[in-house]
Amino acid sequence: MCEDKTAVVLSAGTELTEGIIQDTHVRFLASELTSLGFRVLRGIQVPDDAAAYREELARATRDACLVIVTGGLGPTTDDMTRELIAEAAGVPLDFHPEVWEGLLARFAGRKISDTNRKQATAPNGFPLIPNPNGTAPGFHGALGESLVVALPGPPSELRPMFSASVVPLIRQRFGAPAAAEFLWGTALMVPESNLEEGLRRSRKGEVAWGTRVEEDRISFSLRGGLASEREGFFADLVAFFDSTRIRAGETRPAQLLTEALLARNATLVIVESCTGGLISKYLTDLAGSSRVLWGGFVTYANSAKSSLLGVPAEVLERHGAVSEQTACAMARGAIEHSQAGVALAVTGVAGPDGGTPDKPVGTVWIAAALRGEECQARLFSFSGSRDMVRRRAAVAAMLFTESRILGRGFLDTQTKW
Repeated sequence: MCEDKTAVVLSAGTELTEGIIQDTHVRFLASELTSLGFRVLRGIQVPDDAAAYREELARATRDACLVIVTGGLGPTTDDMTRELIAEAAGVPLDFHPEVWEGLLARFAGRKISDTNRKQATAPNGFPLIPNPNGTAPGFHGALGESLVVALPGPPSELRPMFSASVVPLIRQRFGAPAAAEFLWGTALMVPESNLEEGLRRSRKGEVAWGTRVEEDRISFSLRGGLASEREGFFADLVAFFDSTRIRAGETRPAQLLTEALLARNATLVIVESCTGGLISKYLTDLAGSSRVLWGGFVTYANSAKSSLLGVPAEVLERHGAVSEQTACAMARGAIEHSQAGVALAVTGVAGPDGGTPDKPVGTVWIAAALRGEECQARLFSFSGSRDMVRRRAAVAAMLFTESRILGRGFLDTQTKW
């Protein structure tokens, strides 16, 4: 029985080794495994070459107690994960009729190739891992003293499978770390390099940390050392940034805004220009968003701002679309044209062009208005690509509106990110 909690992540696919697509699995899985008490030795990409794959699989099972294999579960000849794991285990591949029937039902009304039958096979003695979001189930089993878990490559399939099925499997096999050994947090509106600086400055005793970067937040864990050291570490990190940017536990900006709206028993109307509906997407990604979201407007053109929200033409002409006055007029218009009690509005220059010396790319005004109260607006300056500016504006808008609802102060006068 392998007692040392070590792990290797093996990502299969020539499209990874040739740089055609980016391997996002190592960062996700390494962070998740670290939070489960594992020491991740490495993340390796292997091409669709049997000899190279065989060698790396053998090395992984020699070195680690847990091997997570991603990819190579498709129906084509270059998908060889099933065959090579069965070969390493010295067992045949079994056909699972129930998986095949599920595939036929999924493709009902369309022709399905016999090559897809491959996706209904797994090494003998390796239990299947259900895949509710795709066609290929995963599987798990022993290779020597190592537990090997095979998962499909698409992140939309792998991540739910890992959370729902693999985490319980790992906890059953290896046990779970004591909750008291970890302290989890979320960094919001903090670049990864700045968070690393803050973590280094705040470090206490033997406390170590791990981070997981996602599009709307950075989740981090503090582990090891004494509980008092971890708590002091976290308190110093909050002091280094502030309580808006550093939150206890793992949370999302949309979740924080939803909780603030629920606490006020209010609904929200959203007006988006440069973010183009992204804020609405983040909110509706959460189950139960209908409790707090009235609806929204995407008003790119000035004529849309005027005709849909009643933004006065003279405000647009005098101050421009990207201004405090326009942002507040958008928010007030949304309140007037809805039954919502809270409005947030975003207008800015996402780039890559459209900037001016006075309003360069990344300039964004965000306004929040509560029915019957004055509108408040803030100027933000975001860096990065068009996509990054839009995502950062969406996150800042949700946090600014949360602060407005709860009556809290919000960072410094002009926020750069």
